[in-house]
Amino acid sequence: MHMGGLTMSKVVKLSSVMEREEKLKEIYEGLEEIKDQLTALIDEYEEEETHTGKADELIEALDALEDASETIEDVLED
Repeated sequence: MHMGGLTMSKVVKLSSVMEREEKLKEIYEGLEEIKDQLTALIDEYEEEETHTGKADELIEALDALEDASETIEDVLED
């Protein structure tokens, strides 16, 4: 069956691409929220910390989340 020059398989592929992009957007938004929450916790650790290094470890985790977020953003822009 043809639909305006597109076969059904092409229509299905286009919708699955859109579904993937929507899922990536959801993941990106979730990462942004997690990063905000983690930043707030890091601030609390830094205020109370007596040199346990927990804040530094959490900052490394935050950096990794930032890298993941930037990668997803790059994929969405392509």
